[in-house]
Amino acid sequence: MGKEHLAAVCGLYCGACVTYRARRDGNAERLEQLVEAMKAFEPMSLDDLQCDGCLAGGRLTPYCQKCLIRICPDDKPGIERCSDCPDFPCSRITAFNKDGMRHHAEVLDNLRRMNEEGVTAWLEAEEKRWLCPQCQRPVEWYARSCFHCGTEQPRRLPKLSADKQ
Repeated sequence: MGKEHLAAVCGLYCGACVTYRARRDGNAERLEQLVEAMKAFEPMSLDDLQCDGCLAGGRLTPYCQKCLIRICPDDKPGIERCSDCPDFPCSRITAFNKDGMRHHAEVLDNLRRMNEEGVTAWLEAEEKRWLCPQCQRPVEWYARSCFHCGTEQPRRLPKLSADKQ
């Protein structure tokens, strides 16, 4: 399988997802942190935190299993991602883009870039973007330091209007 399954329906890059990265990197401490944080919303165990990527057709995190954006194309022939849809950008993807989560704040731009550059080129750029500049290993969206080498990470996600300078 190529990597197209890491270009989510909504425009997120699954390769930098905290759950995806923690599983792929074998970061048990991060997985425990995620389980504890998510237990505040629903019962959760380590076994629940499995994900192969949005479009892999396999395991999905609990939040992606319930995602209405992910299943939206199911009844729309020829539509794989939001950017393929004649209704793009619809109110659902626009609201997701503005929900206060930094990694969601770039989905509209990501989807437009996928259309302009092609999914493969977009994925190559995202894969490079989410590498530690020191050890060249993958990092997650919110990593302050690299799990592999400990190097402090630059801020890659957009600032939100609610952010303090």
